[in-house]
Amino acid sequence: MKIIVVNQGHSRTRTYSGSGKWAGGLCCCAFLLSMAIGGGAMYAWLTNNQEQMLTSDGVKNWKQILDTQQQDLGLVRQQTQNQLDALMLRLSELQGRMTRLDALGERLTSKAKLDDGEFNFNEVPALGGPQEFAEAEAAYSKLSLIDAIDQLADQIDNREEQLDLLDNLIANRTLHDDAFLAGLPVRQGWLSSRYGRRTDPFTGKAAWHNGVDFAGKRGSDIISVAAGVVVWSDTRSGYGLLVEVNHGNGYLTRYAHNDESLVRVGDIVTRGQAIAKMGSSGRSTGPHVHFEVLKNGKPQDPSRYIYRASK
Repeated sequence: MKIIVVNQGHSRTRTYSGSGKWAGGLCCCAFLLSMAIGGGAMYAWLTNNQEQMLTSDGVKNWKQILDTQQQDLGLVRQQTQNQLDALMLRLSELQGRMTRLDALGERLTSKAKLDDGEFNFNEVPALGGPQEFAEAEAAYSKLSLIDAIDQLADQIDNREEQLDLLDNLIANRTLHDDAFLAGLPVRQGWLSSRYGRRTDPFTGKAAWHNGVDFAGKRGSDIISVAAGVVVWSDTRSGYGLLVEVNHGNGYLTRYAHNDESLVRVGDIVTRGQAIAKMGSSGRSTGPHVHFEVLKNGKPQDPSRYIYRASK
């Protein structure tokens, strides 16, 4: 075996001859040298990274890390449970509120005598819509507790809207019914003069009477036959102390010859409310109330309203 060694300048070379045993020994020395260098590097690395070694200290460190993570996990689990309990409590409150709203709606619907089905608080609100794609359907196939609460809140909003509409409907109907002219203008008294042609009590001649008269005890109550707004409360020629009430829709009522007025202009009165005391002021022969009904400024026969049933 020959080994040729060339120097850096390539000017000189040397040749060495040896047997096969000598060459094998040289290779073995090279292998051992490389193992020594690699072993030294590994030792240096392990010396500088002792925390990653499976020693008792390393195991202890990992155990501490795991314990900390377990504590953090327990805290997160407790917080999640607390939030879940709060959501369940909120859901129970919403369900109770829903039940009360339904009960109230049923009573109001029954009281208002509405047609069946117009306001149905016993059924879930009708829903609909086109079928969505499979991907969207899969995404919403499972409802979470939050979704259930949101749906219940939406149902409550729907019930509240129905109740608001129902309340407005009942209020409007009540106002309309209260403004409906019906009944006597006195609590106690009797009819002393009818509407139409009659003999004038002062002149004895035929005259036209635009109202009806109810005689009674001086100081007894004179009441409004319907709800409205007082538009006159003062004396007027021939009428004495007079009260006029505007009931809307062109209707106005007059109550004349009063001894005392109990209301002022602008006051809102209800059906059956005392608005004056019976007297004999103005052109009168004795305690009574002169009652007139006008529609769009034209006198009407009050008996048409006195004897009809209230709504």
